[in-house]
Amino acid sequence: MTVHRCTRIDDYALRKELSKPETYKSSGLMPTVTAWCSSMSKESDELKRIRERKMQALIKEQERREAVESLVADREKEREQLIQQLFLPDAVSYLEELKKTKPKIANRIEDLAIALYLRQQLINRIPKTGVIMVQRKLEGVEPKITVKRRGEDEVSFYEAVKKDLADKH
Repeated sequence: MTVHRCTRIDDYALRKELSKPETYKSSGLMPTVTAWCSSMSKESDELKRIRERKMQALIKEQERREAVESLVADREKEREQLIQQLFLPDAVSYLEELKKTKPKIANRIEDLAIALYLRQQLINRIPKTGVIMVQRKLEGVEPKITVKRRGEDEVSFYEAVKKDLADKH
């Protein structure tokens, strides 16, 4: 079954053709076609209203998305300014490099510093060594001291002290 769209031009042309007495008098098509076209215009009006509602909903959704993106961008900008204030320049550059290799660790360090700042527990700006210490703590790396004597292999500080104590007794 083929459904023909009833547009104003089609409706006008059809009505003009059917308005000729010889066309519709014998067949009685005029009332049927007119009813069909008027029902199509009601449907097209309803479709227009539906389209308008959907378009308005899409516009509202787009505006909402833009507002959220703007808010996120503003928060990121504020965060970057705060980081510049909390860390010394060498620590900021170290954090930027750390973000490239280990972004989760870098973000966690920044979050910890901001939390300390908000609790008013920071006295001075954080140096690079402080960032490295926190990074190692987060990664679970403990400090390692090794001793290397001439002619011997490198051993941990604990092993070297243990050996020295054993040699004295």
